[in-house]
Amino acid sequence: MDFKKLGNILTAAGAVVLIGAGFWWFAFYTSIVRDLGRLTGGGADASLSDVLTCLYSSGGICALVSGASSLTGKTPYEPMVFWFGLAGLILGLLIRLAAKPSSTT
Repeated sequence: MDFKKLGNILTAAGAVVLIGAGFWWFAFYTSIVRDLGRLTGGGADASLSDVLTCLYSSGGICALVSGASSLTGKTPYEPMVFWFGLAGLILGLLIRLAAKPSSTT
């Protein structure tokens, strides 16, 4: 088995999943912040930086927003996707570093 190739595949897949998680988080929380602004008449100064921890965590306000959004029919962001992507990326990099170069004899 070519471990270097396996490492490359895991690294690429992890990076794609991380980027996908970032896009999903951005799309979900942008709509939440926009809806919150509409509900409060633009008086609330909510921004994406307020929910940055929701990218990798599901506690506190993230759980509240996720639960409320699922009641309205929106598919809530799931931080486990971020962790799966990060795990794949790190595992792929570790395998690539540990893999011995293939001999050409």
